Amino acid sequence: MANKVLIKKKTDGAGAPGEGDVDAGELAINTVSGRLYFKDSSNNIKYYADSTQSATTDDATALATSLAIALG
Repeated sequence: MANKVLIKKKTDGAGAPGEGDVDAGELAINTVSGRLYFKDSSNNIKYYADSTQSATTDDATALATSLAIALG
């Protein structure tokens, strides 16, 4: 039997989850903004944006860094 992965969700606005809402490595999604949030090992809330949104320089830098880390 497959395991079910549950992602926390926020449906009441475009804001990010609070620091107390997620643990390091845990995911949360905002269904209004389309952003997938996570807490890094330094307890910072970060996110990946919906692919239909244009990324700002900060967004692009954060995504490039995350991908570089993931790909080794």
